[in-house]
Amino acid sequence: MTSPESVVLRNLELEQFRVYESLSLEVPDAGLRIIGANGTGKSSLLEAIELISTTRPRRGALDSDLIAHGSGVDLGVPPYARVDASVWRSDALVQIGVFIQRYEHRSGTKKVLKVADRSRRAGDVVGLVPTVTFSPDDLDLVLGSPSVRRRFLDILLSQTDRRYLAHLSRYARILTQRNSLLKDVAASTIDASDQFSYWDEQIIGLGSYILAARVRAIRALAELATESFGHLSPTSGLFQISYSSTLDAADGWWESLADESSDVMDAAQRVAVLYERQLTKGRSADIARGSTLIGPHRDDIAMELNARVLSRFGSRGQQRLAVMAMKIAELSRAESVIGFRPILLLDDILSELDPNHRDTLLATVVRGGQAFITATEESLVERNELRDLAAVRLTGVGQLEH
Repeated sequence: MTSPESVVLRNLELEQFRVYESLSLEVPDAGLRIIGANGTGKSSLLEAIELISTTRPRRGALDSDLIAHGSGVDLGVPPYARVDASVWRSDALVQIGVFIQRYEHRSGTKKVLKVADRSRRAGDVVGLVPTVTFSPDDLDLVLGSPSVRRRFLDILLSQTDRRYLAHLSRYARILTQRNSLLKDVAASTIDASDQFSYWDEQIIGLGSYILAARVRAIRALAELATESFGHLSPTSGLFQISYSSTLDAADGWWESLADESSDVMDAAQRVAVLYERQLTKGRSADIARGSTLIGPHRDDIAMELNARVLSRFGSRGQQRLAVMAMKIAELSRAESVIGFRPILLLDDILSELDPNHRDTLLATVVRGGQAFITATEESLVERNELRDLAAVRLTGVGQLEH
Protein backbone atom coordinates (compact mmCIF):
# COMPACT_ATOMS: atom_id res chain seq x y z
CA MET A 1 0.00 0.00 0.00
CA THR A 2 1.30 3.44 -0.90
CA SER A 3 2.39 5.72 1.94
CA PRO A 4 0.32 8.94 2.35
CA GLU A 5 3.58 10.86 1.92
CA SER A 6 4.68 9.57 -1.46
CA VAL A 7 4.28 9.96 -5.19
CA VAL A 8 3.59 6.98 -7.46
CA LEU A 9 2.83 6.87 -11.17
CA ARG A 10 -0.06 4.48 -11.74
CA ASN A 11 -0.77 4.82 -15.46
CA LEU A 12 0.98 6.43 -18.43
CA GLU A 13 -0.73 7.10 -21.76
CA LEU A 14 1.10 8.30 -24.85
CA GLU A 15 -0.30 9.36 -28.19
CA GLN A 16 1.90 10.44 -31.11
CA PHE A 17 4.79 10.94 -28.68
CA ARG A 18 8.25 10.35 -30.16
CA VAL A 19 8.20 6.77 -31.53
CA TYR A 20 4.90 5.87 -29.83
CA GLU A 21 1.76 6.08 -31.92
CA SER A 22 -0.36 4.93 -28.99
CA LEU A 23 0.45 3.39 -25.63
CA SER A 24 -1.34 2.75 -22.35
CA LEU A 25 0.91 1.43 -19.62
CA GLU A 26 -0.14 0.32 -16.14
CA VAL A 27 2.66 0.79 -13.63
CA PRO A 28 3.13 -1.11 -10.36
CA ASP A 29 4.03 0.81 -7.20
CA ALA A 30 7.69 -0.24 -7.23
CA GLY A 31 8.20 0.77 -10.87
CA LEU A 32 9.54 -0.84 -14.03
CA ARG A 33 12.61 -2.34 -15.61
CA ILE A 34 12.44 -1.41 -19.30
CA ILE A 35 14.58 -3.57 -21.61
CA GLY A 36 15.15 -3.02 -25.30
CA ALA A 37 17.63 -2.31 -28.05
CA ASN A 38 18.87 1.20 -28.71
CA GLY A 39 16.40 3.30 -30.65
CA THR A 40 13.30 1.33 -29.67
CA GLY A 41 11.88 3.95 -27.30
CA LYS A 42 13.21 3.22 -23.81
CA SER A 43 14.40 6.76 -23.19
CA SER A 44 11.20 8.17 -24.66
CA LEU A 45 9.18 6.52 -21.90
CA LEU A 46 11.31 8.20 -19.27
CA GLU A 47 11.19 11.47 -21.19
CA ALA A 48 7.39 11.34 -21.06
CA ILE A 49 7.54 11.02 -17.27
CA GLU A 50 9.99 13.93 -17.12
CA LEU A 51 7.58 16.01 -19.22
CA ILE A 52 4.78 15.36 -16.75
CA SER A 53 7.19 16.31 -13.96
CA THR A 54 8.87 19.45 -15.33
CA THR A 55 6.52 20.36 -18.26
CA ARG A 56 9.64 20.73 -20.42
CA PRO A 57 11.46 18.40 -22.82
CA ARG A 58 14.89 17.09 -22.03
CA ARG A 59 17.92 19.32 -22.28
CA GLY A 60 18.60 20.34 -25.85
CA ALA A 61 15.17 19.31 -27.16
CA LEU A 62 12.25 21.44 -28.30
CA ASP A 63 8.57 20.81 -27.69
CA SER A 64 8.17 20.12 -31.41
CA ASP A 65 10.78 17.33 -31.19
CA LEU A 66 8.38 15.32 -29.02
CA ILE A 67 5.78 15.05 -31.76
CA ALA A 68 5.84 11.78 -33.71
CA HIS A 69 6.74 11.98 -37.38
CA GLY A 70 3.57 11.94 -39.47
CA SER A 71 1.36 12.77 -36.50
CA GLY A 72 -2.08 14.16 -37.35
CA VAL A 73 -2.00 13.19 -41.02
CA ASP A 74 -4.70 10.52 -40.75
CA LEU A 75 -6.96 12.85 -38.77
CA GLY A 76 -6.38 15.87 -40.98
CA VAL A 77 -5.11 17.99 -38.06
CA PRO A 78 -1.77 19.67 -37.33
CA PRO A 79 0.87 17.33 -35.83
CA TYR A 80 0.46 16.79 -32.09
CA ALA A 81 1.64 14.76 -29.10
CA ARG A 82 -0.19 13.87 -25.91
CA VAL A 83 1.02 12.51 -22.56
CA ASP A 84 -1.43 11.70 -19.76
CA ALA A 85 -0.61 10.26 -16.36
CA SER A 86 -2.53 9.06 -13.34
CA VAL A 87 -0.46 9.78 -10.26
CA TRP A 88 -1.08 8.79 -6.67
CA ARG A 89 0.12 11.59 -4.43
CA SER A 90 -0.58 12.27 -0.77
CA ASP A 91 -3.47 9.82 -0.58
CA ALA A 92 -5.21 11.15 -3.71
CA LEU A 93 -5.24 10.19 -7.39
CA VAL A 94 -4.28 13.10 -9.66
CA GLN A 95 -4.70 13.22 -13.45
CA ILE A 96 -2.02 15.25 -15.24
CA GLY A 97 -1.86 15.85 -18.99
CA VAL A 98 0.40 17.60 -21.49
CA PHE A 99 -0.80 18.32 -25.04
CA ILE A 100 1.55 19.80 -27.65
CA GLN A 101 0.53 20.79 -31.17
CA ARG A 102 2.25 22.56 -34.03
CA TYR A 103 0.54 25.69 -35.24
CA GLU A 104 -1.17 25.21 -38.57
CA HIS A 105 -0.24 28.46 -40.32
CA ARG A 106 2.89 29.60 -38.50
CA SER A 107 5.99 28.16 -36.90
CA GLY A 108 6.14 27.03 -33.32
CA THR A 109 3.93 24.98 -31.03
CA LYS A 110 1.27 25.51 -28.40
CA LYS A 111 1.27 23.54 -25.16
CA VAL A 112 -1.68 22.86 -22.92
CA LEU A 113 -1.16 21.58 -19.37
CA LYS A 114 -4.04 20.05 -17.44
CA VAL A 115 -4.61 18.82 -13.91
CA ALA A 116 -7.91 17.01 -13.31
CA ASP A 117 -9.05 18.13 -16.79
CA ARG A 118 -8.58 21.81 -15.96
CA SER A 119 -6.01 23.95 -17.78
CA ARG A 120 -3.12 24.98 -15.57
CA ARG A 121 0.06 27.02 -15.78
CA ALA A 122 3.45 25.37 -15.56
CA GLY A 123 3.89 26.77 -12.06
CA ASP A 124 0.84 24.78 -10.92
CA VAL A 125 2.12 21.52 -12.40
CA VAL A 126 5.85 21.48 -11.66
CA GLY A 127 6.42 19.82 -8.31
CA LEU A 128 3.33 17.61 -8.38
CA VAL A 129 5.41 14.69 -9.66
CA PRO A 130 9.00 15.30 -8.54
CA THR A 131 11.59 13.25 -10.41
CA VAL A 132 15.36 12.83 -10.43
CA THR A 133 16.97 11.52 -13.61
CA PHE A 134 20.32 9.78 -14.13
CA SER A 135 21.45 9.55 -17.77
CA PRO A 136 24.71 9.32 -19.77
CA ASP A 137 24.17 12.94 -20.88
CA ASP A 138 24.72 14.02 -17.28
CA LEU A 139 28.45 14.17 -17.99
CA ASP A 140 27.64 17.62 -19.38
CA LEU A 141 27.29 18.72 -15.76
CA VAL A 142 31.09 18.70 -15.70
CA LEU A 143 32.02 19.27 -19.34
CA GLY A 144 29.10 21.38 -20.59
CA SER A 145 28.42 25.10 -20.46
CA PRO A 146 27.35 26.96 -17.30
CA SER A 147 23.76 26.92 -18.58
CA VAL A 148 23.71 23.13 -18.06
CA ARG A 149 24.68 23.50 -14.42
CA ARG A 150 22.21 26.35 -13.88
CA ARG A 151 19.48 24.15 -15.34
CA PHE A 152 20.45 21.39 -12.92
CA LEU A 153 19.88 23.76 -10.01
CA ASP A 154 16.73 25.25 -11.51
CA ILE A 155 15.08 21.85 -11.95
CA LEU A 156 15.86 20.81 -8.38
CA LEU A 157 14.68 24.09 -6.86
CA SER A 158 11.62 24.46 -9.10
CA GLN A 159 10.35 21.05 -7.98
CA THR A 160 10.81 21.85 -4.30
CA ASP A 161 10.04 25.59 -4.09
CA ARG A 162 7.06 27.12 -5.92
CA ARG A 163 8.22 30.64 -5.13
CA TYR A 164 11.55 29.90 -6.81
CA LEU A 165 9.83 28.71 -9.99
CA ALA A 166 7.61 31.79 -10.13
CA HIS A 167 10.57 34.12 -9.56
CA LEU A 168 12.67 32.31 -12.17
CA SER A 169 9.97 32.64 -14.81
CA ARG A 170 9.41 36.35 -14.11
CA TYR A 171 13.15 37.01 -13.95
CA ALA A 172 13.61 35.67 -17.47
CA ARG A 173 10.90 38.00 -18.79
CA ILE A 174 12.22 41.06 -16.95
CA LEU A 175 15.77 40.30 -18.09
CA THR A 176 14.61 40.29 -21.72
CA GLN A 177 12.97 43.70 -21.22
CA ARG A 178 16.03 45.19 -19.54
CA ASN A 179 18.36 43.88 -22.25
CA SER A 180 16.09 45.38 -24.89
CA LEU A 181 16.28 48.73 -23.11
CA LEU A 182 20.08 48.48 -22.93
CA LYS A 183 20.26 47.98 -26.70
CA ASP A 184 17.89 50.90 -27.32
CA VAL A 185 19.94 53.21 -25.13
CA ALA A 186 23.18 52.10 -26.79
CA ALA A 187 21.70 52.92 -30.20
CA SER A 188 20.60 56.44 -29.23
CA THR A 189 22.08 59.56 -27.68
CA ILE A 190 19.22 60.04 -25.23
CA ASP A 191 19.87 59.82 -21.50
CA ALA A 192 17.46 57.09 -20.44
CA SER A 193 18.88 56.39 -17.00
CA ASP A 194 15.52 57.12 -15.38
CA GLN A 195 13.96 54.29 -17.41
CA PHE A 196 16.10 51.68 -15.67
CA SER A 197 14.67 52.18 -12.19
CA TYR A 198 11.64 49.92 -12.68
CA TRP A 199 13.50 47.11 -14.49
CA ASP A 200 16.40 47.21 -12.04
CA GLU A 201 14.07 47.05 -9.06
CA GLN A 202 12.33 44.01 -10.55
CA ILE A 203 15.56 42.24 -11.49
CA ILE A 204 17.06 42.83 -8.06
CA GLY A 205 13.98 41.61 -6.19
CA LEU A 206 13.58 38.46 -8.25
CA GLY A 207 17.26 37.72 -8.77
CA SER A 208 18.11 38.11 -5.08
CA TYR A 209 15.68 35.37 -4.11
CA ILE A 210 16.99 33.10 -6.89
CA LEU A 211 20.57 33.66 -5.74
CA ALA A 212 19.80 33.08 -2.06
CA ALA A 213 17.90 29.86 -2.81
CA ARG A 214 20.69 28.58 -5.07
CA VAL A 215 23.45 29.33 -2.58
CA ARG A 216 21.57 27.47 0.14
CA ALA A 217 20.90 24.52 -2.14
CA ILE A 218 24.55 24.36 -3.19
CA ARG A 219 25.73 24.28 0.41
CA ALA A 220 23.51 21.27 1.12
CA LEU A 221 24.42 19.60 -2.17
CA ALA A 222 28.13 20.18 -1.57
CA GLU A 223 28.13 18.23 1.68
CA LEU A 224 26.12 15.39 0.15
CA ALA A 225 28.18 15.26 -3.07
CA THR A 226 31.51 15.23 -1.22
CA GLU A 227 30.31 12.37 0.95
CA SER A 228 28.90 10.41 -2.00
CA PHE A 229 32.04 10.85 -4.09
CA GLY A 230 34.19 9.63 -1.21
CA HIS A 231 32.01 6.55 -0.96
CA LEU A 232 32.13 5.92 -4.73
CA SER A 233 35.85 6.57 -5.11
CA PRO A 234 37.70 6.45 -1.77
CA THR A 235 41.16 6.86 -3.34
CA SER A 236 40.51 9.77 -5.73
CA GLY A 237 40.63 12.55 -3.17
CA LEU A 238 38.33 15.40 -2.18
CA PHE A 239 35.50 16.42 -4.52
CA GLN A 240 34.04 19.86 -3.82
CA ILE A 241 31.43 22.09 -5.43
CA SER A 242 30.63 25.76 -4.78
CA TYR A 243 28.43 28.47 -6.22
CA SER A 244 30.25 30.84 -8.56
CA SER A 245 28.40 34.16 -8.75
CA THR A 246 28.88 37.20 -10.94
CA LEU A 247 28.18 39.28 -7.84
CA ASP A 248 31.46 40.13 -6.15
CA ALA A 249 31.65 39.24 -2.45
CA ALA A 250 34.05 37.47 -0.12
CA ASP A 251 33.77 33.71 0.37
CA GLY A 252 32.83 34.23 4.01
CA TRP A 253 29.89 36.42 3.01
CA TRP A 254 28.49 33.71 0.74
CA GLU A 255 29.05 31.13 3.46
CA SER A 256 27.04 33.15 5.97
CA LEU A 257 24.30 33.59 3.39
CA ALA A 258 23.97 29.81 3.06
CA ASP A 259 23.03 29.33 6.71
CA GLU A 260 19.60 27.65 6.60
CA SER A 261 18.84 28.49 10.24
CA SER A 262 17.59 31.88 8.99
CA ASP A 263 14.73 32.55 6.58
CA VAL A 264 15.55 32.57 2.88
CA MET A 265 13.80 35.94 2.51
CA ASP A 266 16.25 37.45 5.02
CA ALA A 267 19.11 36.08 2.93
CA ALA A 268 17.51 37.50 -0.22
CA GLN A 269 17.32 40.96 1.36
CA ARG A 270 21.02 40.82 2.14
CA VAL A 271 21.74 39.85 -1.48
CA ALA A 272 19.54 42.71 -2.73
CA VAL A 273 21.75 45.36 -1.09
CA LEU A 274 24.86 44.00 -2.79
CA TYR A 275 22.99 43.36 -6.06
CA GLU A 276 21.64 46.92 -6.33
CA ARG A 277 25.04 48.49 -5.73
CA GLN A 278 26.82 46.36 -8.31
CA LEU A 279 24.05 46.47 -10.93
CA THR A 280 23.99 50.29 -10.78
CA LYS A 281 27.78 50.49 -10.91
CA GLY A 282 27.91 48.22 -13.95
CA ARG A 283 25.20 49.94 -15.99
CA SER A 284 27.65 51.65 -18.37
CA ALA A 285 29.27 48.30 -19.16
CA ASP A 286 25.81 46.75 -19.63
CA ILE A 287 24.87 49.47 -22.12
CA ALA A 288 28.11 49.04 -24.03
CA ARG A 289 27.49 45.30 -24.32
CA GLY A 290 23.73 45.54 -24.76
CA SER A 291 23.34 42.85 -22.13
CA THR A 292 23.00 42.50 -18.34
CA LEU A 293 26.40 41.22 -17.23
CA ILE A 294 25.69 40.21 -13.63
CA GLY A 295 22.96 38.12 -12.08
CA PRO A 296 21.86 34.51 -11.68
CA HIS A 297 21.50 34.10 -15.46
CA ARG A 298 25.32 34.21 -15.75
CA ASP A 299 26.30 32.23 -12.65
CA ASP A 300 27.87 28.78 -12.47
CA ILE A 301 28.73 25.84 -10.22
CA ALA A 302 32.46 25.35 -9.67
CA MET A 303 33.60 21.72 -9.40
CA GLU A 304 37.03 20.76 -8.10
CA LEU A 305 38.86 17.54 -7.30
CA ASN A 306 41.74 18.02 -4.89
CA ALA A 307 41.47 21.80 -5.42
CA ARG A 308 41.91 21.48 -9.22
CA VAL A 309 39.27 22.19 -11.85
CA LEU A 310 37.56 18.87 -12.49
CA SER A 311 36.74 19.51 -16.15
CA ARG A 312 40.41 20.19 -16.97
CA PHE A 313 42.35 17.89 -14.68
CA GLY A 314 40.00 15.04 -13.77
CA SER A 315 40.04 11.77 -15.68
CA ARG A 316 36.90 10.73 -17.55
CA GLY A 317 36.24 8.13 -14.87
CA GLN A 318 36.57 10.69 -12.07
CA GLN A 319 34.30 13.10 -13.94
CA ARG A 320 31.66 10.41 -14.36
CA LEU A 321 31.79 9.50 -10.67
CA ALA A 322 31.56 13.18 -9.72
CA VAL A 323 28.41 13.48 -11.80
CA MET A 324 26.99 10.41 -10.10
CA ALA A 325 27.78 11.97 -6.74
CA MET A 326 25.98 15.15 -7.83
CA LYS A 327 22.88 13.23 -8.85
CA ILE A 328 22.84 11.21 -5.63
CA ALA A 329 23.08 14.52 -3.78
CA GLU A 330 20.19 15.90 -5.84
CA LEU A 331 18.03 12.90 -4.93
CA SER A 332 18.87 13.17 -1.23
CA ARG A 333 18.31 16.94 -1.14
CA ALA A 334 14.94 16.71 -2.91
CA GLU A 335 13.79 13.97 -0.55
CA SER A 336 14.79 15.94 2.54
CA VAL A 337 12.96 19.07 1.36
CA ILE A 338 9.68 17.54 0.12
CA GLY A 339 9.51 14.81 2.75
CA PHE A 340 9.28 11.81 0.43
CA ARG A 341 11.35 10.18 -2.28
CA PRO A 342 11.01 11.57 -5.82
CA ILE A 343 10.41 9.15 -8.68
CA LEU A 344 13.79 7.82 -9.79
CA LEU A 345 14.61 7.59 -13.51
CA LEU A 346 17.77 5.66 -14.44
CA ASP A 347 18.16 5.93 -18.19
CA ASP A 348 20.62 3.36 -19.55
CA ILE A 349 23.44 4.26 -17.18
CA LEU A 350 24.19 0.80 -15.76
CA SER A 351 26.13 -0.15 -18.88
CA GLU A 352 28.35 2.91 -18.33
CA LEU A 353 29.56 1.63 -14.94
CA ASP A 354 31.85 -1.18 -13.83
CA PRO A 355 30.24 -3.86 -11.61
CA ASN A 356 31.46 -2.33 -8.34
CA HIS A 357 30.12 1.14 -9.06
CA ARG A 358 26.93 -0.38 -10.46
CA ASP A 359 26.39 -2.17 -7.16
CA THR A 360 27.14 0.97 -5.16
CA LEU A 361 24.78 3.15 -7.19
CA LEU A 362 21.85 0.74 -6.99
CA ALA A 363 22.34 0.11 -3.28
CA THR A 364 22.38 3.88 -2.71
CA VAL A 365 19.49 5.12 -4.83
CA VAL A 366 17.05 2.21 -5.20
CA ARG A 367 15.58 2.10 -1.72
CA GLY A 368 11.93 2.96 -1.33
CA GLY A 369 9.91 5.07 -3.72
CA GLN A 370 9.22 4.28 -7.36
CA ALA A 371 11.93 3.67 -9.94
CA PHE A 372 12.11 3.30 -13.72
CA ILE A 373 15.29 1.76 -15.09
CA THR A 374 16.15 1.20 -18.75
CA ALA A 375 18.78 -1.16 -20.13
CA THR A 376 19.75 -2.75 -23.41
CA GLU A 377 20.62 -6.06 -21.76
CA GLU A 378 18.33 -7.94 -19.40
CA SER A 379 21.29 -9.15 -17.34
CA LEU A 380 21.97 -5.56 -16.23
CA VAL A 381 18.61 -5.32 -14.45
CA GLU A 382 18.32 -8.90 -13.19
CA ARG A 383 19.50 -7.92 -9.75
CA ASN A 384 18.32 -8.45 -6.21
CA GLU A 385 17.88 -4.69 -5.61
CA LEU A 386 15.45 -4.54 -8.54
CA ARG A 387 13.43 -7.67 -7.86
CA ASP A 388 10.26 -5.70 -7.02
CA LEU A 389 10.29 -3.81 -10.31
CA ALA A 390 8.19 -5.41 -13.05
CA ALA A 391 9.93 -6.07 -16.37
CA VAL A 392 8.65 -4.86 -19.75
CA ARG A 393 10.38 -5.33 -23.09
CA LEU A 394 10.50 -3.35 -26.28
CA THR A 395 10.37 -5.85 -29.12
CA GLY A 396 10.54 -3.19 -31.83
CA VAL A 397 10.41 0.57 -32.25
CA GLY A 398 7.56 1.74 -30.04
CA GLN A 399 6.39 -1.85 -29.54
CA LEU A 400 6.09 -2.66 -25.85
CA GLU A 401 5.54 -6.18 -24.61
CA HIS A 402 3.89 -6.24 -21.18
